[in-house]
Amino acid sequence: MKEAKKQFYNEGFATTFYKKPISYLDKKIKNKKVVKFLSLLIKIIYTLLVIILAGYILYKKLPI
Repeated sequence: MKEAKKQFYNEGFATTFYKKPISYLDKKIKNKKVVKFLSLLIKIIYTLLVIILAGYILYKKLPI
């Protein structure tokens, strides 16, 4: 399960929408609590974005 989570957040769209903003925040913000909160917020937004995109693709492709 850890490997699947690692793959989900390190490949594909995650490099643009998750990894780059997190690395930018790590460089610019020195407060670790703020970085941890913002990274959690970005992770939640990214996960919701992927779920919505997958649902949309399934809705358009499958005859429902």
